[in-house]
Amino acid sequence: MKKKRIFLLILFLAVFALGFGIIGAGLCSSAHIQKKTCSAAAEGRVIEYRRNSHIGNKRMYTPVVEYRAGNEILTGETKAWSSSRTFAIGEYVMIGYNPANPKEFYIQNFDLSITTRLGILFLVVSSGILTVTVITLLLNKSRLDKERKQKIEAGLIVGGMILFIFVTFITIAGLKNTLFVFGGMGLFGLYAWFHEKRTKKKG
Repeated sequence: MKKKRIFLLILFLAVFALGFGIIGAGLCSSAHIQKKTCSAAAEGRVIEYRRNSHIGNKRMYTPVVEYRAGNEILTGETKAWSSSRTFAIGEYVMIGYNPANPKEFYIQNFDLSITTRLGILFLVVSSGILTVTVITLLLNKSRLDKERKQKIEAGLIVGGMILFIFVTFITIAGLKNTLFVFGGMGLFGLYAWFHEKRTKKKG
């Protein structure tokens, strides 16, 4: 009965990881295809923001851009959204649009960046789940004692959570801001460790 439960859990995790991997690969592929298809460049102007949806308590915004494609002036809403108004109203941005279908466009260094980040996040989550699944499977077949197995599993869970938080930060805030935040946390942790060591020596 126990073996059956473990098998079902591993199967569920494997399917779950595969699903996340497919979504991640799809998002990254979509960004790559859109960049290739929208090969014509033009200057556009952000004219307004539309409230797209809610995620938790955050309201998400989508920029609306006015741009010229050949002799035609078009207005379109991007497919990407963010929790902040990245561009000022009236700000000029570079866009890429599809020459065969000018209504299809993206804002350079915005739309594809968000899509790619989300894709990478899904791929990292998928890889993490697969890694945990494989290690859990190997641990079940190993001859290690129960206490040692529990310590390894706990380490995997903590490590997986830290990795997930780190990648989520990169997706939302970007690499520079993430390194700044985590670097600050690391320095604070190092200071706390030295301070505790010093206190123990004095005691």
